[in-house]
Amino acid sequence: MTLDEIIAQLKTYAPVFNGNVAGAAEWELAGDQVWLPAPAAYVVQIEDEPGPNLDQTGLQQIVTQTIGIIVDLDNSIDRRGQAASTDAVGQIRTAVFGAILNWRPGSANAARGFAYARGGYLRSNRARLIWQFDFAIETTITEHDGFQVPFEPLVEVQGTITNQPTGTTLSVFDAAVPQS
Repeated sequence: MTLDEIIAQLKTYAPVFNGNVAGAAEWELAGDQVWLPAPAAYVVQIEDEPGPNLDQTGLQQIVTQTIGIIVDLDNSIDRRGQAASTDAVGQIRTAVFGAILNWRPGSANAARGFAYARGGYLRSNRARLIWQFDFAIETTITEHDGFQVPFEPLVEVQGTITNQPTGTTLSVFDAAVPQS
């Protein structure tokens, strides 16, 4: 699962942002100087929390991946910040839930979609209110996701079938293995 998939999902299914959705790098710049026009959303990776290995002879782990959607709301029309913190947060929450809640990205090896993990106030000033919504999804990783020892492809099988009590050779075969 990539942040680009989540950004595309928000751009497509949360039109309230008017396409003003970006990733973690843009969020770092936003704190300094470069803000997208409000309302805007910034998608950040919060954490990966792996569970124990569930397989005795291989690898199978459930990993809870948490992403944050940081929303930037216009707070300039209300000096007390009440309109942004009550009405706008509720409207944005509805839009974000409609785009992300229960959605399962195509690249995620997950049985279920995103669940709401938490949300809350980050900061505000006279111009902006910043709120964060976190969503978590449980994905499964196995040994197939990791390093695989390189090997020579099987191209031929040879064998002999022998009668065990007598030691007589019953059949000898030599077969090519089809390659894809």
